[in-house]
Amino acid sequence: MNSLGLRHLLLGSTLIVLTGCAAFRSTDTTIATNRIKIGGSSEAYEAIEMLTDAYSERDTSSEFEYFPPSQTSGGIEGVKVAVLDVGAVSRAVTTAETGDELIYLPLVKTPLVIVVHSSVAGVTNISAEQIKGIYSGDITNWQALDGPDAEIIVFDFTEDENEKQVLRSAYLGPDLEITPDAVVFAEDDELLETAANTEFSIAAVPLENELAELPMTVLSIDGVEPTAENLQSDTYPMALSLGMILPKVPTAATKAFIEFVKSEAGQTALTDANYVLAQ
Repeated sequence: MNSLGLRHLLLGSTLIVLTGCAAFRSTDTTIATNRIKIGGSSEAYEAIEMLTDAYSERDTSSEFEYFPPSQTSGGIEGVKVAVLDVGAVSRAVTTAETGDELIYLPLVKTPLVIVVHSSVAGVTNISAEQIKGIYSGDITNWQALDGPDAEIIVFDFTEDENEKQVLRSAYLGPDLEITPDAVVFAEDDELLETAANTEFSIAAVPLENELAELPMTVLSIDGVEPTAENLQSDTYPMALSLGMILPKVPTAATKAFIEFVKSEAGQTALTDANYVLAQ
């Protein structure tokens, strides 16, 4: 899956997501029986794709179908109305959301990282106080971090996004007023693409393999890098919880896939990809 290419198809609401999903229904009952339809939060797609790839090496009879990613709410609702077999979610889901119809299966934790455009030469670490200063607007030039003499461009999320809630919990606090100069996004894919194409920018994004292919630098925070070991030990404090939403009575194909996910082989597929397993 080409992440940036696919994510250009990002849908703006649960209703549109579900309409799009329905368009993929097959009239071939043989294929449909073994087809596992996956949709929901874009942040969880990479981890779930690790699992579907590993499973496909063992079971060639099942076919996985990924729909244009949306949000956690789209994954929950898609499974609830039986448009999706697996809902991708990027936060812990409450029993109030699952009710008696759905099951929440936590998978892994992945770091939320602070990234800067590669034009911010010389900056590889940032302190907690500097994060607050940049997001509040008290620090506006990269020289304050021993970087270039250039204005800091802040890309931020809306307050209801999981990433913003994690950032506030770890560093900003609940009451910090964000600078009015920040450019606010509702979708992480749009934010990341814009940040990758904007010199002297800074943003908080989930750690994904595609970051290595972009002109971005992942910063350590107070000297702590966002490694699996530091996440496991809680030394690095910012993490998203990735998981799945499942129907209480899944199809036979989905049930077999979930049994693999829970097995030692499935868990190993995740740890081999440097994910930290959910506790």
